[in-house]
Amino acid sequence: MVLLVTEVWFPVGKSAEAGKLFLETVKKYPEDRSIAKREIQAIWAVKEGMRSITMYSIKPGKVKEAMDIAMNRILMLSSLEGSKFKINIAYDLVEAMPLVGLKAPE
Repeated sequence: MVLLVTEVWFPVGKSAEAGKLFLETVKKYPEDRSIAKREIQAIWAVKEGMRSITMYSIKPGKVKEAMDIAMNRILMLSSLEGSKFKINIAYDLVEAMPLVGLKAPE
């Protein structure tokens, strides 16, 4: 399974604005379950402000489409002053094993 992980940080004083902006992004760029399924979405306070993480499992052959949605959302969210973001593509353990020379279990 291929995973798409997005992380967003924003200042605590911008929480209400970030929440409104997030609602606008999901309305403009809605989730498409034929592309990816949201597995985790969480938010918590950290020293630098608020941190949000979302993880999607991407359907086979749909990495580009999933990245397009994620990037469009991130670009909208990055208009919030003081925000930062990070996007990662990752493999689950079974898919990653051949990358390090191991055979995946059957």
